[in-house]
Amino acid sequence: MASGCIKKVDPHIMLSKLRVFNSLTGAIFPSYFQERTYQTDTKVKVVNARPLKITRIREKKVLLETPTKPLVKERDLIDRSVEVNVYKQYRRDIPEDKALETPDFFKVKEKVDLYTLFKNRVHYGHHPGCRHPFISRYLYGVRHDTDIFDLEKTLPRLRHALNFVAHVVYRGGMVLFVSRNAQHMPLVEQTAQRCGEYSHCRFWRGGLFTNMDFHFREMTRLPDVVIFIHAQNNFGKEHVAITECADMMIPSVGIVDSNCNPTFITYPIPGNDDSPDAVNLYCKLFEDIILLAKENRKGDIEEISEDILSRGEKEKESQNRN
Repeated sequence: MASGCIKKVDPHIMLSKLRVFNSLTGAIFPSYFQERTYQTDTKVKVVNARPLKITRIREKKVLLETPTKPLVKERDLIDRSVEVNVYKQYRRDIPEDKALETPDFFKVKEKVDLYTLFKNRVHYGHHPGCRHPFISRYLYGVRHDTDIFDLEKTLPRLRHALNFVAHVVYRGGMVLFVSRNAQHMPLVEQTAQRCGEYSHCRFWRGGLFTNMDFHFREMTRLPDVVIFIHAQNNFGKEHVAITECADMMIPSVGIVDSNCNPTFITYPIPGNDDSPDAVNLYCKLFEDIILLAKENRKGDIEEISEDILSRGEKEKESQNRN
């Protein structure tokens, strides 16, 4: 054959060769029902690809047929916070027994109820195709291709998270609000400003908590609790600050939607994080509970200071008499 000529290839022969190569390696032109191989540390595991419709139907059947685990009673959650004293790391300007002698010291039950959550559309989730596997235990079912949260599971966790934030603020702790949702950024920043706390609603530079000496080069105080109004960034991925809080052992409170991972959040609150009504409710609850805790702290400190002054005056009078 002369140079510069192109050899004709039968397309059927070429296609058969590609199919044989595909069956051996699984790298070119994978079939819809072809077996794909994934190599693990110990052995090669074979996984059969299934159609997407069948997968969704099976998820719905598992959700509706499998019995859910019994929910921990709200009284047990409150008693657990009383038994384990987690406030020893904070400053003891006030007697800790006064705040812990009653389970609901800040009257959180009066601020939110089941009807309020339902009215503000907290029960709405995302499409079942976007569901995270670890959020299924907080779901009630599916309606009109939308995941529905079980508000009977959301309510005690929301109250428990509010109670924890109130006790942290009552001990003089610092709160940081975090959100990357462009629609609700102004609301979150205004909420933190009205509370007298801090907010971070812009791009999160990796290592702000874990490598703060490199970023600030000064002694910086880390927050005592981080509140995630949105647990994901603008790209639909988990917020970097969640893993950094877990690495630095900073307690976190987060609103987790049906497409979020609640694993690394200390106090997850399953509920809708996209609806303006739901986000307004969250911000209002956190604002009210933080301001209430600060008022109680201020009043108790004034009482303690008055008692100390009165004791000092009595001691001086007794010394003068002697």
